[in-house]
Amino acid sequence: MKSLLIGESPAGSESSFFRKTWGTWKTAAAVSSAAVVFGVAILVLSILAAISPLKVFPQTDPATESAATVQIEYYLPYPGVLPDSPLYKLKMVRDRVKLWITRDATKRTDLELLYADKRINAALALADGGKETLAVSTATKAEKYLEQAVNRVLEQNGQGKDVKSQMMKLEKAAAKHEELLKNISVKTSGPVKEVADITATQTRMLMEKLGQAILEAE
Repeated sequence: MKSLLIGESPAGSESSFFRKTWGTWKTAAAVSSAAVVFGVAILVLSILAAISPLKVFPQTDPATESAATVQIEYYLPYPGVLPDSPLYKLKMVRDRVKLWITRDATKRTDLELLYADKRINAALALADGGKETLAVSTATKAEKYLEQAVNRVLEQNGQGKDVKSQMMKLEKAAAKHEELLKNISVKTSGPVKEVADITATQTRMLMEKLGQAILEAE
């Protein structure tokens, strides 16, 4: 009643409320248009999601994702004295003498694998310490020992000897070595990185040769 007494009509009250809420007709029109566009966009996305979900909501294959992060479970012995130590030459002489006096083929293969494992672990430690050239050089020496062990066990396998367990062990070792070589490669650059990548490829080839031999032995 009071508003009517002072000359203000209900329509005027509604107009006043509209101005307080939206400001001007242009603002109201812009907000309304934005709401309509938003609603249409939601509708279109909903239709696309129903037709082809992967295009709107891409998903990662759990199997692929887990495969990329899985590490090879293989024990690597402590590397001991690293190649950047003055005492490392004495260690190399000791290893060569021990290998030279080992005549049994199985024991010699195991010893070569041990040397390979120690050196690849040492290479990773050197790479972590920023000594990338020495790291890759050490890694290539590790893979030479691994290659010798693989060639010997494959030769024994070709002679009809039961070396399946050794081949399986070497196959797993090669897989671990390849993994570490890739880790080392990431920490290097230039020609040094190229050598690391080539060495990793050669190690994978050794692993594949062992895998084929294991399948044929079954």
